[in-house]
Amino acid sequence: MRRWIAGLSLVLAALLLWLWWSDVPVGKAGSGKRTGRRSAVAGGSASGSMGIGSRGEADRSGVGQVRGRIVDSDGMPVTDGRVILHCLPRGGSHSFPIDAGVVEVGEEGQFVGPGCRGLVCAEFRHTHLLPREPWVFEPNQSEQMVTARPLERIVGTVVDVEGQPVAGARLMVRRGSDDDPTALPPFTTSTTTSDAEGGFGFARVERPPCDPCGEASGRCEVGDAAEVPAYNALVLVARAPGFRSVERAVELGQEDWQVTLLPPLPALRGTVRDAEGRAYPRARVLARSHVRGYEVHQAVVKDGSFALAELGEGGYDLRVLQDGVTLATANEVDAGTEVTLVGDRPAEGPTLVIEVVRRDGGDGVAGALVDGGPFAGARTDADGRVQAEDVAPGRYALVIRAPGSGTQRREIEVAAGAGEAGGAIVHRVDIVYDAP
Repeated sequence: MRRWIAGLSLVLAALLLWLWWSDVPVGKAGSGKRTGRRSAVAGGSASGSMGIGSRGEADRSGVGQVRGRIVDSDGMPVTDGRVILHCLPRGGSHSFPIDAGVVEVGEEGQFVGPGCRGLVCAEFRHTHLLPREPWVFEPNQSEQMVTARPLERIVGTVVDVEGQPVAGARLMVRRGSDDDPTALPPFTTSTTTSDAEGGFGFARVERPPCDPCGEASGRCEVGDAAEVPAYNALVLVARAPGFRSVERAVELGQEDWQVTLLPPLPALRGTVRDAEGRAYPRARVLARSHVRGYEVHQAVVKDGSFALAELGEGGYDLRVLQDGVTLATANEVDAGTEVTLVGDRPAEGPTLVIEVVRRDGGDGVAGALVDGGPFAGARTDADGRVQAEDVAPGRYALVIRAPGSGTQRREIEVAAGAGEAGGAIVHRVDIVYDAP
């Protein structure tokens, strides 16, 4: 009789333990509300009776599956973005990311990921959407629909001097010169492009709603996103083909950021030749605004001449390059002027030949891609060769990609006076080539 009573006591104890274990503190999925006798956040100590230890000791492997479908505020499926799944174990005091819990959103807004023994919270990564409410899931349940809302946006328009919209303008928001250097950008991206109507927008940075996993782990920050230290002084920069670059100071409180693009100033023109008056075969000119360091223009030198259009006010610092080597410079040159630049290296030089061969046997590798220096996307011929004419003295870094070999990097040097104009310098590059 005593044995029977003892056995019954063990059964009852096990039943009570099972009931306590099964008391999962979740309410309606996606609401973030929790019910039950125990709180998922406040339950147990770090070592607790459930055996939940520190974060490093937690079992992060997925158990079961969670299924969700994301729609926007109009009920339409969200077709892009990424979901990161976190687990708050039953009775646990900390949450953790679930192994293999980073999943991409499908074409109909659906996602499927691993669950766990406890609450599953979904963190949403998107450029302009945010969960409308905390997304909380139970594993092995039917698909759950959740809603994402748009981030607050600052909008504006780009027009020309006649008030007509300008499509395809590139816009950028920069920190003002007198702003706090520790401040953060107030937008999810610093650049955007105007649409067919000249309209554009920047999505504001906002904090996501706090879910039980974030609350338990102390990841929820008090206050709204407006309290995050962000740029106070903002400069809006706009550029478009056929116009000069324009910038204006703006404020977050403005209802509409309208910017007017102005006609370009006269082109900055010039010539580039060596000391003997010869034109360089592959030269280009970079022009950086002396007062607006972010503004850079580029022109190809053709038959020794170049023209830089769509320049703004103020001087530009010029730099002439060929094959990555600087040939000449000039400072604070204004739009509309003519400039003569003389390179410090001869325009004529030897032909540089690169031979790409197998390290084992020395056979030429056909179809290898060679980039860097005087080569831009060149491919080796049937003998494994690629060549460039009139290469100026200098050191060149090459990147070579051959099927089956991976990426090979080599540095070669063409010494001053090496070879003769019209002659050839051959550099042999041997690579490990594993393809059959």
